[in-house]
Amino acid sequence: MSIDQKSNLVDESPSETTSAIENEIPTYRAVSARAVLSVICGVLAIFSFAHLYFLVFGVLAIVFGVAANRAIKRDPDILTGRGLANAGMTMGLVFGLVSFTATTVQDFIRSREAEKFATKYAEILKTGTLGDVFWYNLHPEMRKTKSPEQVLHEYESVQAKDKMMMEQKTQPVRTLRKRLAASKDESIHFVDIEGLGVEESHGAEIDIYALAKFEIDGPGNSDFPEKNEFALAILKARMNGRKYEWWVQDMKYPYLPKSYTPVAKPSDDGHGHAH
Repeated sequence: MSIDQKSNLVDESPSETTSAIENEIPTYRAVSARAVLSVICGVLAIFSFAHLYFLVFGVLAIVFGVAANRAIKRDPDILTGRGLANAGMTMGLVFGLVSFTATTVQDFIRSREAEKFATKYAEILKTGTLGDVFWYNLHPEMRKTKSPEQVLHEYESVQAKDKMMMEQKTQPVRTLRKRLAASKDESIHFVDIEGLGVEESHGAEIDIYALAKFEIDGPGNSDFPEKNEFALAILKARMNGRKYEWWVQDMKYPYLPKSYTPVAKPSDDGHGHAH
């Protein structure tokens, strides 16, 4: 009997040792693919500071992160990656909110500055000289070296071929001023900013544009039978430190509200050359 007992002890020992080793080996868990996607989208969301289109990555980072956490909670023995999911959601939320807030505040400031300039320009159209109007069409750098009188003199002294092109370009604003001069009861006032944005540019300056709408009211006459009309000034601006410097790139008159769509093109530097 003693021999049998020893034999049983010998037979059971390897089995108990194997079970202990197996219990110490951790179960393999796969990293959630949605957690990885959440991190990738969270990193890409940083580009929303450059363009709001990238906000979609911030949203996707949160969506993938939530989905990953739910999947990990449902199958904790199979999936891992909760830390990655939380990091992705955090980056998507922070980058998205900060860039959206910064852009909203920036657009508000630009809109206010455009409104100030448009209100001033309405007064110029009504009470200023033609030289004053043309002067505000110049790029800020050119306005530093020329007076309204010099601008008007250059306009009147250009060669016939160039003058025809200039008259064609300035026809809307000259027609508008003709109506305003027809009667003291004719008035023009700034209404609102129809559009605001940044155009693509290959130059050093940021090309900011604003679409300023004006309303013209008056008794009308045979040349201008409509008592109520609208005009649109296409404004451009550059940053000089913290100051916005505006000029009038073009004028549409008469104008149907909400009918103008900005065309993406290189901006004029004020010298007749595109950036």
